[in-house]
Amino acid sequence: MASLSDTSADLEAIKRTFVGKWKLTKTEGQDEYLKLLGVNFMLRKVAAAAGSSGTTIDISVDGEQIRIVNTGPKKTTNKLFKLNIESEDTDPVDNAVTAITTFECGRLVTNSKPRDKSKAKETKVSREVTIGANGKEEMIMTVNAESVVMKRYFVR
Repeated sequence: MASLSDTSADLEAIKRTFVGKWKLTKTEGQDEYLKLLGVNFMLRKVAAAAGSSGTTIDISVDGEQIRIVNTGPKKTTNKLFKLNIESEDTDPVDNAVTAITTFECGRLVTNSKPRDKSKAKETKVSREVTIGANGKEEMIMTVNAESVVMKRYFVR
């Protein structure tokens, strides 16, 4: 577990790098990921048709807590957590998971595993900010579950 001073420094780095509203521009591997989660064919096609339309991630830091609000065409999720502290959560299809988010090498990394015999998949979500091909900041969210990889690209 990180020391209090390490956590404070990490939170300051997160504020500088991640805080703000990010708009989805592109997704890769979404159908395979949703299929792994057990989402039926019709709902996967609806998700594909929606594309990046109106999907945003809003990241904020308040004291020792980080909030990530995902807003999409059909669903909004609001996650509030502390770095390096395990918490109860749900996956995108509301299966129960235990999750812990850390700050590693400039990345926000969330590892989750099924809780209470849920159908959730063990998953790693990594968010990093880079300079995109257009010369602007881009946040890349990489989701790894079993052998499936989904990438989502966001700009401020």
